[in-house]
Amino acid sequence: MSPPTIGGFHDGRGEFYSQETLDGRAILVRFVISDITATASHLSRRFSDDGGKHWEVNWIATDSRM
Repeated sequence: MSPPTIGGFHDGRGEFYSQETLDGRAILVRFVISDITATASHLSRRFSDDGGKHWEVNWIATDSRM
């Protein structure tokens, strides 16, 4: 189970942050939910090990309703 995130939606885009541990190091995690329509959305997850100065994309997903 992942730690809780903080954040919210503004102008149709969601940004949520948490702090996790990866290989024994504390990292920031940012989830971005964008391109939201009635039938689809785009999600990306990014990691930062330098306090948010640089972000590495870890996961990208485009979800659509069937």
